[in-house]
Amino acid sequence: MSTLTDPTPAPPPADPLAPNWGPTRSLVSVVMGVGFGLFGLGIGLLPVTSEGPSNLIREALAAWMVGWVYWFSLPLGALALLMIHYLAKSSWGLLLRRPFEAAAKTLPVMAVLFAPIGAAACLHDDRSPYWWTHPDAAEHADPTANHAAAKAGAGADDHGDPAKDAFDATREKKFKAAEEAVDKAVAHEIEEQREGTYGFLSTPVFLGVAVVLFCIWGALIFFLTKWSDEMARDPAKVDASWEKAKNLSGPGLIIYAITITVASTQWVMSLQPGWSSTMYPVIFAVNQMLTCFAFCVAVFLLFVGRPPFKDVMRPKFQLDMGSLMLALTLFWAYTSFSQTMLIWIGNLPEEIPYYLRRSNNTGWWWVSAFLIFFHFALPFVLLLFRDIKLHPVRLRVMAVYLLAVIAVDVTWWIEPTWEHSSPMFILMSAGAILGIGGVWGLAFLTFLSRRPLLPANETFLLPEGHHDEHH
Repeated sequence: MSTLTDPTPAPPPADPLAPNWGPTRSLVSVVMGVGFGLFGLGIGLLPVTSEGPSNLIREALAAWMVGWVYWFSLPLGALALLMIHYLAKSSWGLLLRRPFEAAAKTLPVMAVLFAPIGAAACLHDDRSPYWWTHPDAAEHADPTANHAAAKAGAGADDHGDPAKDAFDATREKKFKAAEEAVDKAVAHEIEEQREGTYGFLSTPVFLGVAVVLFCIWGALIFFLTKWSDEMARDPAKVDASWEKAKNLSGPGLIIYAITITVASTQWVMSLQPGWSSTMYPVIFAVNQMLTCFAFCVAVFLLFVGRPPFKDVMRPKFQLDMGSLMLALTLFWAYTSFSQTMLIWIGNLPEEIPYYLRRSNNTGWWWVSAFLIFFHFALPFVLLLFRDIKLHPVRLRVMAVYLLAVIAVDVTWWIEPTWEHSSPMFILMSAGAILGIGGVWGLAFLTFLSRRPLLPANETFLLPEGHHDEHH
């Protein structure tokens, strides 16, 4: 049949510069299988390795939450970075545009994988990791943690120095007063939740807010990627579509800040009874942007030396990427230190258990120290060197390193909330991170392979670019 009369349109010619993602998909599939295998193995070994009663469902849901929160950083971090790019008209944003957009488009996948967390809010017993879902929530406020918090707030110690015996009576009174303050704060929160005046922590609101948040983020991603498609199809629409994206990005960043505050407070901060922090949503958002930026830089540096990037790439662009990675690392350190300092200065007994759980236990104390040195000090020192930022392989190693350290940080946010009777929660958390990462990675590669990696119609925006190509 003649092609003139063939009703089936011919497929567009394949992009000769497109990478072959087949081997990468196979590798990601293997990682996904290994991850879910480890997750299942941890669940199977938990009853065998537990030194006392184990809460299998809660442990599994908590591990799933670790993996989900980590990979949820990618689409939301990509959304924030895209909006910053449109406002700042950055070279790094243009070169990383396609990985950002592919990551942002995976939001529906993360919405589906949110289902176990939504189910956790519907379990009204001790199988739920959320204390406020329990009908007898008062019994689930850890008395050991509260006792230790009161002790720290009162300034008591266990040294047994005879020289301080004269102060024992006064110290004991302070100790009891602080312990009562902890119990009172938790009891007040529980009572408000029971009476409905604390409706933010209730199952219907939890599920309703999640739906609204995903719709808001999805709408922002839809319009930003739609206008990017218009710029890719028609060079004449570059200016108009860019202006629309920029006009949305300003209010969009404000919306992002508000919505991520709601999400981080309800989904993660509410795991710990009585704890609140005005800095935690900022830490949550910074970690999202750092995770996404490090991931997309690592992907970009795989093909930076090949066309079409080879023709437009300048050393300054890669230097900017390394410098922004350093800036986000410093911002994380600043916000994390600020949260610790504010809680220490406030010395409120109901807030102290959050850090006691992450310092009194020997294992979690070492994780806390690890994060200080390896999430801040080491990347701070290394990313100061120009030679590392300008060397593709070294910068890619730094990006992958940060991704691994951030996974430890997210685990540190969630897992110390409970006392674990078995070390299998480590295996389950690692398995959830790898397994959910495999699902997310396959979706990411699908979206990334659908369009050319470089927005060719916009390269005139790059410094030292080809201004004569813009019409």
